[in-house]
Amino acid sequence: MKKSFIYLGISAFVFIFSQVYEHFSHGVYSGFMIYAFLIPLLGLFVPSILNRFILKREIPDMAKLSLKCGIATLTVGSIYKGVLEIYGTSTNFEIIYLTVGLALCILAGILMTIKTNIKSEG
Repeated sequence: MKKSFIYLGISAFVFIFSQVYEHFSHGVYSGFMIYAFLIPLLGLFVPSILNRFILKREIPDMAKLSLKCGIATLTVGSIYKGVLEIYGTSTNFEIIYLTVGLALCILAGILMTIKTNIKSEG
């Protein structure tokens, strides 16, 4: 349960950070910045609560690490994209955050599936 509150705290920090950043951005807003808090909220907090109270599955450490890294990458990428939109510029690095973050999240799903299949067969 402690980890769930840490994930909620991370989401709150990202929300507060984005609100403060946009407050000082002279009326320019970015959807990537506004909704960046949803990535850790829906990617870490909600699954941890569901797993704790409903699913009650043991998730392998490698899958947890991959998921956390993927969510962190997607969150930082969203904030980065928001900053660039607020300043009115763009770069080619934006797609790298999305690609790496999604790849890590997909890897986490595969690792969870493999562990579940091995456990059910053994």
